[in-house]
Amino acid sequence: MRTKVAVATAAVLLALVGCGSADDDAATDPTAEAPSAEETAPTDAMPTAPEPDLEGLPDVVAVVDGVEITREEFEQVYASQLQQAFMQSQMTGQEVDQDQLKQQTAEGLVDTQLLLAEAEARSIAPTDEEVNAAAEELAASSGLGSADELFSMLEQQGLGREEAMDELRLQTSVEQLVADEAGEFTPADEDIQALYDEAAGQAGEGGELPPLEEVRPQIEAQLQQQHESEVVQALLEQLRADADITYNL
Repeated sequence: MRTKVAVATAAVLLALVGCGSADDDAATDPTAEAPSAEETAPTDAMPTAPEPDLEGLPDVVAVVDGVEITREEFEQVYASQLQQAFMQSQMTGQEVDQDQLKQQTAEGLVDTQLLLAEAEARSIAPTDEEVNAAAEELAASSGLGSADELFSMLEQQGLGREEAMDELRLQTSVEQLVADEAGEFTPADEDIQALYDEAAGQAGEGGELPPLEEVRPQIEAQLQQQHESEVVQALLEQLRADADITYNL
């Protein structure tokens, strides 16, 4: 199962895949019509994402136990985070606070470094087969037919296959660390029932849920994810307390 803490190591990949997929769809669809002048003209109804405010950003954004988080690393992840924050702001009506977002991005990168260091300390090292499987999964989730298509697209976006594999290896090592820390987990029947009842209550009288046994796998997966999230947060609190961390923002 994919975990949120591994997202930072794959942020560049996901951003590039998203951009590439959109471009490819437009280029390969023979029925697609060229946008009209009205469609391409800027309008008040179609706000654009703000430009990243990186003025004054230091060459080293943070240092974790002697390991530097560089401006280049930060910029790659921040661009993706800003796009996501902007899309969310369109639903909430709240403007993006870039100062706050930059701090959150830096903290996320620091947390990722802490987890990577812990994975290394536990001698967690994904095999080539496991990394290749992660590439196939990312390709499938991006609507691509194979890992080769994924790497080809990334190369067109400026990220070589070897660099992409390195990113996936880091992501996989974090996921394996989470699995190691979380251990075996079997959701209790009462927790499954409680989550189902909660969903039924939210659906209201007019809503109708499938029988519990039909959605039981999805509920179990959600409870597994909640368990992993709690475990990771506890681990990160311990790692932060023991680490020497400096932020330069």
